[in-house]
Amino acid sequence: MTEKDLRYVISVLKGQKPQDEPDYYSVLGFLHWHRVAGMFYAKSATSGAVLPHKVKKTLSETFERQKRKTEFMRAQISGVAQKLMHGRIEHAFLKGSVLCNAPIGGKAIYADGERVSNDADLLVKPSGISTVCEALRELGFTQGRYDPKGNGIIPFTRTELLERRMTRGEVAPFVRLTDNAEFPFMEIDINFSLGNTPEDGRELLEYIVDSAREYAGKIKLIAPSPELFLLHLVMHQYKESALYFSVERGKDLDLYKLADIYYILREGVCDIAKAKAISERFGVADRLGAVAAQAGEAFYDKSVLGMAEELGGGQPAVTDYANKKRYAWKATVRERLMLADTVNRLKEV
Repeated sequence: MTEKDLRYVISVLKGQKPQDEPDYYSVLGFLHWHRVAGMFYAKSATSGAVLPHKVKKTLSETFERQKRKTEFMRAQISGVAQKLMHGRIEHAFLKGSVLCNAPIGGKAIYADGERVSNDADLLVKPSGISTVCEALRELGFTQGRYDPKGNGIIPFTRTELLERRMTRGEVAPFVRLTDNAEFPFMEIDINFSLGNTPEDGRELLEYIVDSAREYAGKIKLIAPSPELFLLHLVMHQYKESALYFSVERGKDLDLYKLADIYYILREGVCDIAKAKAISERFGVADRLGAVAAQAGEAFYDKSVLGMAEELGGGQPAVTDYANKKRYAWKATVRERLMLADTVNRLKEV
């Protein structure tokens, strides 16, 4: 991936007509690697980008599949949302579950097919984990992983359940089989931490859950206000950026996650001043600044970079908890986006 190709992709994602022809082989791989193929396809029609027939066909097929998955996920999420609302169980839906179904700040960020989710994310207080888990079990979910060979679910061991809770601030995923041949299972992730440890960001997490409200979009669900929704995305992205485990898996700088944040910042659906004030109140303004810097650099946006600079846009150190090591980056955000493997761009500090 070259700087020229990256500029081409970002121009289209911003709704701007690109100036130069890219290497389409490189671009197609990049779009699917970063899970922005659906966004790119939809925005290419409005940006004035002229795509070769085969490229357009390939992206169209991806878009239509993502549209089918969004509709499938919507039905699954609706059942879970109804169960939790009727049981008056404290929770908040997050990320793609909200972006694909609810009007954030009165405006839909994505149309069906533009963004796809592999699972649904819930945010709960630590004290509410058992209640939510029980509700999911009543809906037929099991903590485990899908087995494609046997079309079944392999339950997690007790060791795996404890490891995820202690090291990732997550409850092991809940999975349920479906009768859909294309999408044979549904996965739910329960999050009870905003940072690298279970206690990190606890006060902000409880504030997000307490402030969550009902949205009536394509389905009814409970989700945070636009400002708190943004801050959760920021906290999650910062967490991924700061974990060596994420860098090894290539998940520290996914463009689709930065796109979520960028569109919220630029579409006028969020009171940025209010989001800043909340971030300062809970001591996470530096994280908002760091992630805004990532989004601003990725999307070549001086306005977002200016906001990041006000808050301190320094990138977080990367921590390898298993080996008790810390690293700093030798590469910029944009350079990292263009690389498939970035581990060798870290230096130990």
